Amino acid sequence: MSKDQIRNILNLIFMIGAIVGLIFFFSKNEERHTLGLYIILFSMCFKIAESSMRMIK
Repeated sequence: MSKDQIRNILNLIFMIGAIVGLIFFFSKNEERHTLGLYIILFSMCFKIAESSMRMIK
């Protein structure tokens, strides 16, 4: 697997996580609001990893 494919997979995981996190964040349940924040923060780890791979190249 090339670096570009790994970066694309990491980006895909980030985008899916961000969308799911936003859905939870904007729900009316307060517990899901907090869960949405955690999902977004967790998915940002994948974006940071992808960005690091892009910078190191």
